[in-house]
Amino acid sequence: DPSTSDAYVANSTVIGVLDIYGFEIFGKNSFEQFCINYCNEKLQQLFIELVLQQEQEEYQREGIQWEHIDYFNNFIICQLVDQSHKGIIAIMDEACLNVGKITDIMLLEEMDRKLKGHKHYSSRRTDPMNKMLSHSEDFQIKHYAGDVVYTITGFIEKNRDTLFQDFKRTSVQF
Repeated sequence: DPSTSDAYVANSTVIGVLDIYGFEIFGKNSFEQFCINYCNEKLQQLFIELVLQQEQEEYQREGIQWEHIDYFNNFIICQLVDQSHKGIIAIMDEACLNVGKITDIMLLEEMDRKLKGHKHYSSRRTDPMNKMLSHSEDFQIKHYAGDVVYTITGFIEKNRDTLFQDFKRTSVQF
């Protein structure tokens, strides 16, 4: 009940703010930053669709005069990450399903093989001149908010979903 809060003021106006620019870019960016930045990328895409694209289409349909706003549609970056069977998440999930010892380096090699030529993805193997990227260790995504270099170390382990296996082990004990 909001009326029990000290901050509650009856009949007041509230403005909600969503910070869609919450990207995290550190010296070393890991799996967690990859997930956070992907979520922010999706929020940006939603903002583009709902605010810019749909509003301008509505203005055009209704014959309303307005100044067209040019914007970068980050759909291609979202596809890089979440496209079925082709995106980074699908490549990671597939690697985690493989029987045997799959390593982060093997994951990076597979990403390089499948994503080579994508203008928003690079690694030292796909872009040998990029000295910011370490061999067999880093990849870069050109996000709408800027270029982020991710360190592949830990991606496989952190992406593994062990909930089902944990559930199976505990249910056998009951």
